[in-house]
Amino acid sequence: MLLLLSLAVAVLFVKANDYDIEVLPEKCDCRDWYGGCRLKDDKWTDDSVWIYTCEKTNRQEATFEGCGSHDGKVVSVNSNTTIDNLWHTCEINEVFQKFEIEPHCETKNGRKKVGELFREGTFQWLCLPTGLWVKGCYYKNENGETILIPVGEKRLNGVVEHVCSKKQEYPAIVQYYAQVQSGIDVVPGLGGTNRNLPEAASNLVNDAEAKRWIHDSADAFISSDKSRSFIRYLPASRKP
Repeated sequence: MLLLLSLAVAVLFVKANDYDIEVLPEKCDCRDWYGGCRLKDDKWTDDSVWIYTCEKTNRQEATFEGCGSHDGKVVSVNSNTTIDNLWHTCEINEVFQKFEIEPHCETKNGRKKVGELFREGTFQWLCLPTGLWVKGCYYKNENGETILIPVGEKRLNGVVEHVCSKKQEYPAIVQYYAQVQSGIDVVPGLGGTNRNLPEAASNLVNDAEAKRWIHDSADAFISSDKSRSFIRYLPASRKP
């Protein structure tokens, strides 16, 4: 009886070991991040970010070459590179790989840095880590000079009132409009057009450009909907 029990334990022990054996293709020079096999001199990019090459022939992990930017340029490992006036960092340690792009905003007139104020159309915009924010409205007076009105304020120009106000709080929409001051009747004169009057009665921010300002330190929402921070955890991160 003791002999039969010993044999049963031995059989179970062998079967348990069988499950621990990893079956790999005969030709397997390198292992990628997913554990798959790659051949020597293979080069590939995972998730359009992580760039690898197979330089070994002993089934070790592939070599991490660097990070790929949105423009297709390569940032070397453990370096800080300036691309299109924005810093890009690519690093690796025992626990993770990380690729980060300087926070910025994508606009119709190119990239803007965080904290940068600029004009686009009727409105003044501020680039924030979370996206674009309207700071004011522009109008021209009778001399053709451009005047900026902060959001929530108004300016008087003759009998005309120029207003830059919030249409609603959430989602945030700012509108600019001009109107004749209340209580004043404007009678068409004989001398031509009153240059104080605006050409258009109102200019409302397009609803499609109204943003929901959700604060998220991981994704850092920008108008182009492109992430600026990427991280990939390595096998060592799973060790206790």
